[in-house]
Amino acid sequence: MMSPSIASITAASAFGGAAFLLTAIARPAYVSAQRKLTLALSTAKKSRPLASRIDALGPVAGSAEHIARLLRSQLICASIIGALTVTLMVANPSTTSILAGGVAIAGAWQLPLITARRIETARCTSVDRELTSALGEIVMGVEAGLTFESVINFYSQRHATPLSTEFAHLSQLLQAGRTRREAIAELSRRNPTQIVRSFAAAIEQNQTLGTPLAAVLRKQAETTRRHRRQAAETRAAAVSMKMIFPTVFCILPLLMIVVVGPAIVRLMEVL
Repeated sequence: MMSPSIASITAASAFGGAAFLLTAIARPAYVSAQRKLTLALSTAKKSRPLASRIDALGPVAGSAEHIARLLRSQLICASIIGALTVTLMVANPSTTSILAGGVAIAGAWQLPLITARRIETARCTSVDRELTSALGEIVMGVEAGLTFESVINFYSQRHATPLSTEFAHLSQLLQAGRTRREAIAELSRRNPTQIVRSFAAAIEQNQTLGTPLAAVLRKQAETTRRHRRQAAETRAAAVSMKMIFPTVFCILPLLMIVVVGPAIVRLMEVL
C-alpha cells in the first residue's frame, strides 16, 4: 500500500505532466486539425466526424472557423477530464476507476457536440415561433404598398432576433444580385423547419403563378397559426399521459401514507 504522502505526490506529478502535455501538444494539434478541417470543407466528400460536427452546428454555423472552435472545445474538455481521471486512477487504481474514466472521457468528448446541437435546435425553434408572429407584420407592410424586399429589410433593422438575422442575410443576398427565388431557397436551406419551408413555398408559388403576394402571405399566416395551435393542443393532450408516472409513483404513495398511515398506527396500538 502506498502512503498518503507518496500517493498525493504521485497524483500531483501526474496532473502536472498531463498539463504540460496539454500545453505542448494541444496547440499544434489544434492548428493541424484546423487546416485539415478547412481542406476537408473545400472538398465534396466529408468524413463521418466532420459530418457529425456540421450536423451539430447546423447550416448557419457550419463554417471552418466554427468547426475548428468546436474541435478545440472537444479537445479541452476531453483533456481536462482525462487529466483528472489519470490523477484519480493513480491515487486509487482499479478496474472500476479505469472504466469510469473511459466513460467520463467519452462523455466529455461528446458534450460540446450535444451543446451545439441543442443551441441549433433552440435557434430553429425560435425562428419558427417568431416567423408565425412576423407574418402578420409582413402582410401589413405588403398591403401598405411596400415591396417584399423593403419589408424584410425594415424588419431586420427593427429587431435583434434569430429571424431578423436570417432576414438580414436574405436582404444581403438580394442586394448582391441574387434573385428572390434563390434567396428564399437559401433561407430554407439555412433553416430546415416546417414553417420556414412553407413560407419559402408560398413565396415560390407567388413567383411562379404571379398571384398577389399579400393574399398568399395572409393565407400562409392563417395556415401557420392553425398549425401552431394544433401543435399546442397536441402537447397539451400529451401532458395527461406524462403525468401518469409521477402520479402513480410519487403522489399516490404519499396519499396512501397520509390517509392509511394513521389508521395503521391506531390498529397497531389496539393490538
